[in-house]
Amino acid sequence: MFSKIWDTETGTCKQQLRAVSEVQYVVHFYLDGPNSMLVGQGNCHIVKWDMCANQVVQEYNQHQSAIKLLTLFNDNWQFMLNSDDKSMHMWEYRIPVVIKLVANPVMHSVLAVALHLNDKWLAGQSMDNHIVMYSTGDRFKIHLHKEFHGHVMARFACQLVISLDSCVVVSGDAEGSV
Repeated sequence: MFSKIWDTETGTCKQQLRAVSEVQYVVHFYLDGPNSMLVGQGNCHIVKWDMCANQVVQEYNQHQSAIKLLTLFNDNWQFMLNSDDKSMHMWEYRIPVVIKLVANPVMHSVLAVALHLNDKWLAGQSMDNHIVMYSTGDRFKIHLHKEFHGHVMARFACQLVISLDSCVVVSGDAEGSV
């Protein structure tokens, strides 16, 4: 499998990054500049890829299912990985050790996330038809009193957004409603 880097002005492929026969679900350019990116793969790993050297320079591998979502926050110094294994792992830049694990036997997969502009709140679209709020400040924690429900997801990763004034959370659902 390949990740391709495209020139948006000419439409030509500038570079192909070859993975180790794994599907690549999510890609983000990263802090080290335009030559470094994070790639979430189907083998439960996320890798930091150096495009100049065309090789993996760091690997994060604590999930038990394919990586489906990568969210950067706190000025891109921390990131959160979500997958179908019903857990969320938090990492710090350049440290391949999980700093926070959010997992619960009754927790459902969170496959869509919206980050507030102030980087202090994160809304997660849970597959049990709930929107769950998390704080991303000094301590990453769930806020159970700020939970929204009344929509149907039906295993779709419908996107959501938080308004600029933090008063409204908007989400689509499987029935075509907003």
